[in-house]
Amino acid sequence: QTLMAENEEIAENESHALSDEDIIKPGNSMEIDEQRVIDDMNAMLDIEPTTAQEFIQKGTVLTITEQFEDALDCFNNALELDPNNLSALISKGNTYELMDNYEEASKVYDIVMEVEATDIYDLMSKGYVLENHQRFDDALRTYNKALKSDKNNSNILFLKGSCLIKLQKHKEAVQTLDECIERYSDNPYETIFELENAYHNKGVALHALEEDDEALEAFSLALGINPNYHYTYYEIGIIQEDREKYESALKNYEKFLEFDNTDSEVVEAKERVEKLI
Repeated sequence: QTLMAENEEIAENESHALSDEDIIKPGNSMEIDEQRVIDDMNAMLDIEPTTAQEFIQKGTVLTITEQFEDALDCFNNALELDPNNLSALISKGNTYELMDNYEEASKVYDIVMEVEATDIYDLMSKGYVLENHQRFDDALRTYNKALKSDKNNSNILFLKGSCLIKLQKHKEAVQTLDECIERYSDNPYETIFELENAYHNKGVALHALEEDDEALEAFSLALGINPNYHYTYYEIGIIQEDREKYESALKNYEKFLEFDNTDSEVVEAKERVEKLI
């Protein structure tokens, strides 16, 4: 099973560089101004919302701080003002999921999938929900609709490229992710992904096309940006194992397990190559 990058923060861990043969070239991770984020969140909790957007913003902070019932109240207030607001619907569904109330979450997402969207960010959000419900063709059509409005938006290109991988359209995925990477630095919007995510997913698609040298280059670039992006170590290990470079494969599996030692697939891979050394 391929570990494809999704949009998530990777915890900062101490990096241990491996040899060049292992295709790992660590770089520096960007630091986040955590105090500013905390201050902004606290300020949001103090407001008395009057618009749908303000209710959504406050509800989002309440969700982050695990005040789920209050968050749902905010999203419901937003929907009273704007019944087809996709951001409110998706946020409401996500909150139900965090509460482990998957039945209610599913009901909300059913509504999301029926709402007609035209705004770019609504289309991106809708596409992501469709993906999570395994409706990849519908998600791809949604991303393509968004790209008609803004063909250079790197956020949409990232989501489309990742969706194409799930559809096993790997050649088109590589082309789309190349466009995404090219436009990343001059993207006028706040990015919903990190650059290492795009390089990682490009590597996944290239490996599926059996273009492993190019895949290793993409994985190396991902780790050069963020050596803590541990999913990439597994992908490198798979390629090295296929090439019968078992010691290198083992190092990469072990590196992954430094970050997450609960992944049974990687544990099995490690045990498998240990028997071959």
